[in-house]
Amino acid sequence: MLDRRTFLGATGAAIATALLPAGARAMPLGLPPGLQLWAVKDDLAKDFAGTLKSVKAIGYDRVEAAGWVGLSPADFRKGVAAAGLDCFSCHYSMRDLMDKFETKLAAAREVGVKYFVASSPASAKPLDPKRPWIQAVAEAMTLGDWRRNAARMNEVGARAKALGMRFGYHNHPAEFLAYDGKIAFHELLEHTDPALVAFELDLGWAAAAGHDPTHVLKEHGARIELLHVKDIATKERKAGKIADDLATVPVGKGSIDWPSVFAAAKAAPIKGWFVEQEPPWVQPPLTAITESMAYLRTLAA
Repeated sequence: MLDRRTFLGATGAAIATALLPAGARAMPLGLPPGLQLWAVKDDLAKDFAGTLKSVKAIGYDRVEAAGWVGLSPADFRKGVAAAGLDCFSCHYSMRDLMDKFETKLAAAREVGVKYFVASSPASAKPLDPKRPWIQAVAEAMTLGDWRRNAARMNEVGARAKALGMRFGYHNHPAEFLAYDGKIAFHELLEHTDPALVAFELDLGWAAAAGHDPTHVLKEHGARIELLHVKDIATKERKAGKIADDLATVPVGKGSIDWPSVFAAAKAAPIKGWFVEQEPPWVQPPLTAITESMAYLRTLAA
């Protein structure tokens, strides 16, 4: 079961928020606050229904799935709805989509998501198991891999569109590195059809690759429709190099200039955003996402 004090604290925060004036409850960009469920995956595995209720009590209205937590799509949808949440989008890796992807699309459609998002790229060669995953992906990918991924994205995007969903792609730091002199993110933008492929910009991972998230939004905002609101502790910014410290922290407690980010995002066609934080955790995940929510309320649209 979930920690009782954590749940009561989250519930108390939600009650306190309900008593605030409407303007104080507003969210950045005027959109419902979302949570990427990867952040609470361990809690979900222990208590699916209870965790979702806690997420709702903290103040999140939308969720983005990272797998169906061992449930059928129908049962996952029922559980999310029972908690008063909207499963707005879901993640599958490009490796999951490089072969047959129809069953994945069918599952997502059954859950009722609006966005079907590829979470990470697929390399032709295996990842080095001795390297941390983020670095291993970056080292395994080639320019040819990025272009093959882009071609597949167009195919998946066309089918998703036919089924009433929008296909998107989510970045890690690797997308902001150069391969044979070409920035991978630019290659994906160039080789994908805007009518079929949108982008979910992970702001924390863009910063971890040395890029200013605000600048990325200003330069490529027309293609960015979803955001991962992730803060990183490090202030290191060196374009083309993945930061040595990849620790993530509650939103507002790291090194990203969030007022600047959300100001730039207002000019982009953003349809949804999701708080995300990665392990290792220095506090319970539900406590961390409560702190993120408290900060985001100070950035009312």
